Amino acid sequence: MRLVAPTAALFLAVLAWPALAQDSSREDFRDFCHAIQGRWVGDVTWVADWPGFGKRGEKVTAYWEGRVSEDGNLLIGKFVGGDGSETSLIYFDASAKQIRWTMVASAGSVTQSVVFKKDGKWHQKGHGSLADGTKTQYTNTAIITENGNKWVWEGTGTVGDKPAADQRDVWRRVSK
Repeated sequence: MRLVAPTAALFLAVLAWPALAQDSSREDFRDFCHAIQGRWVGDVTWVADWPGFGKRGEKVTAYWEGRVSEDGNLLIGKFVGGDGSETSLIYFDASAKQIRWTMVASAGSVTQSVVFKKDGKWHQKGHGSLADGTKTQYTNTAIITENGNKWVWEGTGTVGDKPAADQRDVWRRVSK
C-alpha cells in the first residue's frame, strides 16, 4: 500500500515528461538566431512596474539588436527601452537539448528562460527576480509575420504574487 502513491506519481511524471521537456536542436537554435538577429524597433507597454525601466501601462518605443557571435554558438542581444537597458545571452545547451536565454538588466533584475518551437511558433518560458529579490515568471509566444520582419510577442506572467497585464509587444525589423 505504501508504494501505490509514489508509484502512481512516478507513472504520471513519466507520462508528462514529453510535455515538459521542450526539447530543441542546434538547427532550431540557428533558426531562432536567424529570426531574431538584426536591429528591431518595438512598441512596448510595460505589463508591470519594472524598476529601472518604467511603470505598468506606460508605452515606450524600445530597441533590440541581436548579433550572432562565437562562430554561431551565441546570440548577444541588447535591449534599450524606457529608462533602462538589458543584455541577453542566447545559446544552445546541447546536454539539456534546450535553447537558453539569460538576461541581466541595468536595474539588477535577472531572468533565465527556455525557448522552443511548438506548432510553428516560438515559445518562451522563464523565471527570474528583480534586484530586491522579488520573483518573476512568464510565458510568451512569438507570432512572426511579414516574411520574418514583424514579431508580436504575447504572454502572461507574475511579479511577486501579482499577475502582470497581458503582454502584446509589436516589433519591426530595421535591418538584418
